[in-house]
Parts: sequence; C-alpha cells; structure tokens
Amino acid sequence: MILAILIFSCMGMMAQVKVGKYKEWKKTIDLLEVKSAYDFTGRKTVILLPVNTADVKLPDKGNDNYKLVVKSLDNLTQSVANELQKSLQKQGYKVIVAENADVRDPEAIVLQLNWTEFDLGNRALRAWVGFGAGNAGFGTDGVIYDGDDAVITFSHRRISPMDNRDYDKLAVKGVKEISEDLAKMILGL
Repeated sequence: MILAILIFSCMGMMAQVKVGKYKEWKKTIDLLEVKSAYDFTGRKTVILLPVNTADVKLPDKGNDNYKLVVKSLDNLTQSVANELQKSLQKQGYKVIVAENADVRDPEAIVLQLNWTEFDLGNRALRAWVGFGAGNAGFGTDGVIYDGDDAVITFSHRRISPMDNRDYDKLAVKGVKEISEDLAKMILGL
C-alpha cells in the first residue's frame, strides 16, 4: 500500500517540467521557460485571460485584409478559448474565459496570451513567387500562472507557406493551429 502511494506521488512529480529554458519544446512550442516549480496535478480547469492584441501590427487601412484582421482580433479571446476547449475536452479539461486580466485561481491553470502577430500575408506572392514571399504568420507570447506566481513563459509562432486559402479560412487556420499547440503544451506540463 505504501509503495503504491509513493509511486502515484512520484508520477505527479515526474509530469512536472524542470526549471529551465527549452527551445522547440516537445516539437510544439518554440521557446518555453519554466521559471519555478509548479504543481498542476489534478487541475482540469484552464482560465484564459483576455488576449492582449496591442502588439499586433495591423495592415494598412487601405488593405483588403484590414477589416478581417481587426474583426479576428476583436474575437480572438473567444476563438482561442473555443479551439482550446475542442483540443482539451477529451482529456476532461474545461476552458473558461476570464472577465478581466487580474483573475488568478490556485485551483486552475491560468493562461495569459499576448498575441504578437496576425499577418495574413499575400496570397498572390505565395502562389506566384514562393520561397517565403507572402507567407502568413501568427504568433503569441504567454504566461502560465500557478496561483499568483508566473511559473512558465513561452513564445510561439506559426507560418503558413504555400497556403492559398482565402483570407477568412487562413485566419481561422492560424488561430486553430496556435491554439492546438497551446493545448499540447498544457497537456505536457
């Protein structure tokens, strides 16, 4: 009985990522830094704080994509939450959107995102020139809190080379792929 308790206790501790910096963490997240020890054992609620989009460079107002990018950014918190929920629900997680950025819950995994890139690129350049011309790019930096402590920081970016989808579908794809990577990160902690 005591041996079983020790094994299950160690299993929870082994799931924790050690303090340090990791490039291409589990081939999912570009850069992950664990700043201090944490214990998310048994936590199945993810609280997503309102996504900060202030650092996103908007296209020129005359650009055909300007309105689409602004609309996508206005709905980004809910879009990310929906995609996270789809990816995490099979493992029993629930994703909740916080009303404000000050929410901290010691019984949940609190995720704060600073979206840094939402560039739909240029479809014609991707099709006709290639070699990286006109690539679409999506990126975010983030923090994961354990109670009040920022225990993990990360940075992640995705590009869509050679993707000739219309811009609406490309915007959805970019948010979906980043969100799926974030879900994999949460499951790997």
